[in-house]
Amino acid sequence: METHINHKELISKREKLRGVATNLKARFLGLDTIIDEVISLLMPWYLFPDAQLRPTVINLWGLTGSGKTALVQSIVELLNYSQLYTHMDMGEFESDSASWAKNIFTEDLEFFHQKPVLLCLDEFQFARTLDGNGSELGKDKLRVIWELIDSGKLNYIPHNNTYYLFRADNCLKRIEKAIKLGVELGNGEVVKGAEDFLRIFEGFYFDERDRYNEAISSRYFLSMDFTEGLVGLLLDGDTQKEEIKKRVTNSSLRELSLFILDAMHARAATRQLDLSRSLIFILGNLDEAYNMSHNMNPDISADDFYEETSKINIANIKRALRKRFRPEQIARLGNNHIIYRSFSNAQFRNLIERELNRIADFVKEQFGWKISFSTSVVEVVYAEGVFPAQGTRPVFTTIKNLIESRISKMAVLVLEEELCVEYITWYFRESHFHYELINQEGQAIKIVTDEVNLKLENLRKSHEPEIQAHTAVHEAGHAVLAALTLRIIPALVVSRTASDSAEGFCQINFPKGPVTRDSLKKDIIITLGGFVAEKLVFGEEFTSTGVYADIEEASSLANKAVRNYAMGKDAIHLAVEATANEDSFFINKKYQEEAIKLVKECEEEALRLMANNKLLLLKIADFLTNNSKMEANAIEEYAIKYGNEEWITKTGFIKKDEYYKFNSVIQTQLKELKFNSVNILLDDLVEMPI
Repeated sequence: METHINHKELISKREKLRGVATNLKARFLGLDTIIDEVISLLMPWYLFPDAQLRPTVINLWGLTGSGKTALVQSIVELLNYSQLYTHMDMGEFESDSASWAKNIFTEDLEFFHQKPVLLCLDEFQFARTLDGNGSELGKDKLRVIWELIDSGKLNYIPHNNTYYLFRADNCLKRIEKAIKLGVELGNGEVVKGAEDFLRIFEGFYFDERDRYNEAISSRYFLSMDFTEGLVGLLLDGDTQKEEIKKRVTNSSLRELSLFILDAMHARAATRQLDLSRSLIFILGNLDEAYNMSHNMNPDISADDFYEETSKINIANIKRALRKRFRPEQIARLGNNHIIYRSFSNAQFRNLIERELNRIADFVKEQFGWKISFSTSVVEVVYAEGVFPAQGTRPVFTTIKNLIESRISKMAVLVLEEELCVEYITWYFRESHFHYELINQEGQAIKIVTDEVNLKLENLRKSHEPEIQAHTAVHEAGHAVLAALTLRIIPALVVSRTASDSAEGFCQINFPKGPVTRDSLKKDIIITLGGFVAEKLVFGEEFTSTGVYADIEEASSLANKAVRNYAMGKDAIHLAVEATANEDSFFINKKYQEEAIKLVKECEEEALRLMANNKLLLLKIADFLTNNSKMEANAIEEYAIKYGNEEWITKTGFIKKDEYYKFNSVIQTQLKELKFNSVNILLDDLVEMPI
């Protein structure tokens, strides 16, 4: 059987893709799985583009700064595809005035016709067709995008089509007037009725408004403006100009009119751009799926953020897309949805270490000095540069501002003082960078001290200790009740943050699994922890307005438990009649009282636990008064040492994936049923007559 496949070329291209994958993994930390998936999805397009009937669409979704655009640009570079690649920011088409969108996706991409090209539609969330209420936005100009994604074949009327057709029609009307007045041509020039011709064609142009700086004359039909106009009308190249002039020279005015008319009829009104062999990357940030994306607090745990983003799946993505696009549009995006996770604590540190190593290599290459950064430098860059919701960009800018900006100053000092430096040890201590300059013999010849302006760290330092003490008690209340109800240690509790939106917070490790009556009730108890702690320690007169959000959340949880989650006495769904605030106690009195009773019971349990473990509360609060945060290990240490619950020393704390025992319950009950069945069978055998 004859085959047209070049096996050597196929193997070569496959090996190139493997090399691209290896190179990408070296460039991008923490994206190995993403890279493998992208390479796997683009492989059929890269190996067999001619077999493709419609574009290959790969969707990349993630938080800002997660490396989506950089990954695509690196793929383009490594595949040597820059000549067959275009990047489009969909934010530019968000405006209703962007009526030129179709021109960009058609005439500007004519070079890509029927070629295996690569397109990137970035910031795709801005191409939304539904508003926040699910109503149509009427962005007709963006229909071309969905045609591109679906079939890759775009029908359009070229801009110069209408231009040349309009000019040709105008020319025909003037020629008809000239013929009626007896104007005649000879060898392409007007030989009779020249005055009438000049009057009729005054102000006319075909290709250029200035007729290429030539005045209208009896030789107009042999001019550059008329010739170029016919070339544009005929869609012919420069090689046809002489043929056009020859045709004009041998034509009468009537024959010239018929020539122009035939050209107009032959010119297609529409053209088709075929991009069906393309690979299209769709890049976007979906806040509806990454609902933690608005949390700009640098003090939240990167590991917890990583875990939250790890839970996002294709179902979450399609649900989020449904809030922005119509179902048929979501279907056109296909199922190639690649979901980025945020960086974990370790990945951020690896990134910082890699960047510091890059700087060390630069210093070695430029000046010959071996520079080493201590872990204290990594820690200060992490503390200043990591905003988990914003990805890697703040880290890079922090390294540039804190580290790279000091390299030149250090170099000038060493060169000016003519120091024989072999090694430099760079560390951070007490708000200063210290550079220890060491010679070839290993002797320290100079230590340079450089003060560092740490913006975030200064924000974390309390300038109002009384406020921090009050916040410490509030957040300690949440932490204590979380540990004692769930028996799971909180990930972090903070009394002073670098965020402008919160004085403190407590990151609670809720159990993995469904929300149950048990876990929801404990959630209400924990939510009331700040209020109960303030009341227990400072007295009811000194509880703060900061409890508002907690009280509102507890009320919301209780209301939902009763009217939405079938956790009240009646398993029915209830709704209010006329209020925008569904967290208000506004419904049937019976269910209102039931929800209030639930909150009261949770408050009493919170107060009982807190009073019984007041020493633990005060110890954690004292720590948080003098420190901005307390991490899981320290919280557990305090809970074991100062907690007053008997089970703490007997069974201890558990991990959040150990909370539910649903599978063991099923297995236990199955064994019981089997045991009972065997006993019944034995009893029946005993009772049978012999």
